[in-house]
Amino acid sequence: MIRSLIVRNTLVTLLSLLMVVSSPSALGFTIRPTAISTATRATTTLYVKRDILKMPTETPMVPYKPPGSDYAQFIDIYSRMYRDRIMMIGKYIDENAANEIISIILYLRKEDPSGPITLYFNVPGADLRPALAIYDLLLQTRENCEISTVNLGICAGMGALLCGAGTKGRRCAMPNARFLLQRTGMDAPFRGQASDIGLEVANMKVMNDKMERELMKMTG
Repeated sequence: MIRSLIVRNTLVTLLSLLMVVSSPSALGFTIRPTAISTATRATTTLYVKRDILKMPTETPMVPYKPPGSDYAQFIDIYSRMYRDRIMMIGKYIDENAANEIISIILYLRKEDPSGPITLYFNVPGADLRPALAIYDLLLQTRENCEISTVNLGICAGMGALLCGAGTKGRRCAMPNARFLLQRTGMDAPFRGQASDIGLEVANMKVMNDKMERELMKMTG
């Protein structure tokens, strides 16, 4: 009997202590939320954010089944378009980009000298001399095959000239596409004697005048 009373009193004491601990205000203090800095919150958000699932390469990959093969393989989408003689030119055209475009066009000419070629443009601009090299190649190529050109978004400067180099009747633009005609300056800062700078400026003026005459000839 005495033992049961001792156990009951012990349980009552433990319950009272638990009630006091569960109520911080009963102990004479108040728990306030700790402010979290913006940097800590950003770090925490980035830490818990799930990464986007991507392909192993930045270039989109598409399945392609070679002729005579029983299995398909994944190749980059640009190579797949080249097999259908379609090119997408969507960057500023400098020397490296011009060499890449020229090599692809030469390859397509070698594969089928008379097959049609389709060029899609979204070019924010181009260097003068590399773009003229592409333009000369397009004029030579369209003598034997049909070249279709499409302006998808913008063709600025020399990009407008290249888009106009397609076969007459096969040149078009999207409803919201724009052509921005502007004279092209020097590809890089030029240093030298005053006479050399004068010759370079005069040469740039001659090439820009030629570009405008070519545009008038193609579109007039």
